[in-house]
Amino acid sequence: MILDRAGTAIPEYNRACVHYNLVADAIYRARETIDPFSAEYEPYIVAGLIVFDMERTMGAGDKYETSGTGFRARLRAKMRGVRERLEGVPLVCLHQIELASFHDRITEAYNCLAASGEGALHGDQVKRFHVGATKILHWIAPALFIMLDRNVALAFRKHHRVEFANSTQPRYTAEKYFSCLKHARDEIQAHGYESFRRLEPDTPLARLFDKVAWVVGQTEV
Repeated sequence: MILDRAGTAIPEYNRACVHYNLVADAIYRARETIDPFSAEYEPYIVAGLIVFDMERTMGAGDKYETSGTGFRARLRAKMRGVRERLEGVPLVCLHQIELASFHDRITEAYNCLAASGEGALHGDQVKRFHVGATKILHWIAPALFIMLDRNVALAFRKHHRVEFANSTQPRYTAEKYFSCLKHARDEIQAHGYESFRRLEPDTPLARLFDKVAWVVGQTEV
């Protein structure tokens, strides 16, 4: 399992990724008291995307500007659609949810955020915003939605045969993301929620899994 390395991977991640942790922890504190679909929470999502290596894909200009067609304005429009698609999905810890019951809502929310074309979150509208979509979902529900990037994708490729390519473009899709959520949930349940939780009690569950998968995936690059 990916989580076989949990005990060593988490400290390794924390040593290498202090900048990610500082921003993520601030966002999690804000998330405790702010509606994730509100205008008040938008700057936290933007900050998370910028620090988590998405700025070059977000387009030119001020990322926090709310007027015109800048990133935050496009994000606001997308968040309305995501809120509708996630209606009824319990934003609980990953190990607590019956994912199959919410397959369509989760994949539709992913596709809404990742879509190309008019209003796309990717600065180049012909491209899709796959990695950014998973990061936005994570900021909405940090205990439920994992973030997916190349390292994490390669961990799922090796350990669960999710059909990602071992390349700079792993061929992300909503279905593959949903498969990763299921595998992550199953691993947490098999590993034991309480023992996994004790490794870093203050970190949201999906983020804790991400840390391990990110380190494991590096060995596959």
